[in-house]
Amino acid sequence: MSGFGKAKALQQQEEVSEELASTPVPQRTDAGAFSALRAEFEKLQSGGPKTHIFMGIIGHENTGKSGIVLDFFQKYCDETIAAEEEPKYLAVLDFDGGGAATKSAFYPDNNHIRCWDPWVMNANDRTAYDYVGSHDRVMSILQYTLSEYDQYWGVLVTGVDLFDSIATNCMRIADLGLAKDGIDAADNRGAGTGRRVEYQWDWAIRTTRFHQMTALCRGLVKRGVRVFWETHLKMTNYSSNNEQNAQWRPAWEKATNNYLFQIIKCERNDTHDDDGNLTLSEYTATFEKSKTDAALQGQKSIILRTESGKRPTWYGLPELQNL
Repeated sequence: MSGFGKAKALQQQEEVSEELASTPVPQRTDAGAFSALRAEFEKLQSGGPKTHIFMGIIGHENTGKSGIVLDFFQKYCDETIAAEEEPKYLAVLDFDGGGAATKSAFYPDNNHIRCWDPWVMNANDRTAYDYVGSHDRVMSILQYTLSEYDQYWGVLVTGVDLFDSIATNCMRIADLGLAKDGIDAADNRGAGTGRRVEYQWDWAIRTTRFHQMTALCRGLVKRGVRVFWETHLKMTNYSSNNEQNAQWRPAWEKATNNYLFQIIKCERNDTHDDDGNLTLSEYTATFEKSKTDAALQGQKSIILRTESGKRPTWYGLPELQNL
């Protein structure tokens, strides 16, 4: 009889286990219902972000956007080498070529700056770029970087506005089938063979494609890799057709500002003499958003000064070292 009792008890235990397995976790009352979450909870304190830099740098062409990042990295390299340690790498996804140009001109001997060309070119087509291939290449480069995150000090993405154009063209060509190539996709009027995007919700496809890069970069930041996004400005008017409401805004997907911890605006201010000749140019960087250091909010610094007849003076942005 004892064996029968054990068998019955085992059967009841199995029935309870099956019942628990089919019960949604919020409705379970057994002790092991949240064991996995309990174990994860114990690790949360040590699993937070190891850096707080996910920065957008915005401004017109030739305002020092790439310069402040590469200068920041060079200072890190100098300090690391002085401490007889090997520096980590700065990976540059160089959509507009600004990263490679700045490295070549000012940091030609720094072998820890590695510039990726994210574009995939068409070989036999009327368009230069393979937009779908380029999007896939960007994902692959960032996934590779994420897999070896401990080798990287930071990632700089130049020309994020060009990646936004990749996402838009992929939506029209590959996702919605409205265009056969990039030229056709540029026909926003629908006057040619390319058709217009008919539904507002279709733009969610472009947004999702764009923010695949956001997701990978957030993963890098969580693992201690500094991420910098650099983009140009474009004149936009979200509220109405009134030209007075038009403003210069960052040329990226409009929700991007919400994901970034810092946003720095780079500007150039010129001074002319009475004859209209340029005598002085001051390049400035203003913290338009500083989520991780309120003391920097709204602060403006001169990063470069050029004056007629004198050598230019580069200051960089030392505030970055305290973030």
